Amino acid sequence: MITLLQLDYFRKLAAVEHITKTAQELRISQTALSSMIINLERELGVQLFDRSKRTIRLNDAGRVYLRYVNDIFTALENGQAALQDINVSRDHSVRLATGTSSVWSSLFHDFCKVYPQHSLKQSNHTIPQLEKALTEMTVDFVLAGENDLHVSGMEKTWFKTDDIFLCVSESHPLAHREFVYMEELRDESFISLNETAPWNAYCDWVFTRAGYTPHVVLECDYTLRASLISSSFGVALTSASARDVDLLKPNRYIRVADSYAVRKMYLYHNPQRYMTSAARDFLEFCVGYYQSKTV
Repeated sequence: MITLLQLDYFRKLAAVEHITKTAQELRISQTALSSMIINLERELGVQLFDRSKRTIRLNDAGRVYLRYVNDIFTALENGQAALQDINVSRDHSVRLATGTSSVWSSLFHDFCKVYPQHSLKQSNHTIPQLEKALTEMTVDFVLAGENDLHVSGMEKTWFKTDDIFLCVSESHPLAHREFVYMEELRDESFISLNETAPWNAYCDWVFTRAGYTPHVVLECDYTLRASLISSSFGVALTSASARDVDLLKPNRYIRVADSYAVRKMYLYHNPQRYMTSAARDFLEFCVGYYQSKTV
């Protein structure tokens, strides 16, 4: 009979593909691990790994079987989450991953105020980390733009659409303008975020739509842009959400008037992860929060 312990060991070995390292992580002997996997293969009547003297690699049969094994453990974890969800005395958390938290402080604050029985656990990540969090189901939601992530099989719920702005110093020649078009910005020097930042992925898309590659003088994190813009080192694209909290003060925000220069924001969710009542409350709150502000 195949046991959950065998399946768990198989999962671990499939991820590491190294007997010694996996055995060390599991704190068992290499012999015990090897015997466990060999017995599993005998039960199934098929080899799951290709072996040589020094290597062990998951084969095609192993990759097929791993998908079903992962489903088993996902179902068990979801079952546990469902039981915890109906325990009203338990603290219910919403785990949320974002590219940055700087522009969402009012959203988070107001959610916690309306739902004091829930706790919000937020963290900032790069695009690869956001995609990994979704596929490995370590978070309830990823908050990101429409074209930021490329992970199949995910559900997404729209909650806000941002206009796009050009941020310039107060002495910049465009500082007096109410709006600009992307075509006017071909010769500008842009300050960009790091290439793995979700906002940077969106900007790449905007420049592609505009039909040119921008002159990027510096890639940096969120904290440096405001002072660099203020010193006339360069300009930057930013969002209405950033303008609303004056993230790049003391600089000027000028709306980009091109019809495509908007950013739709979504909450991404892996449908294989159980959605708790706290997560459902957060989803509904986000959708209603910004809609109520536009009425």
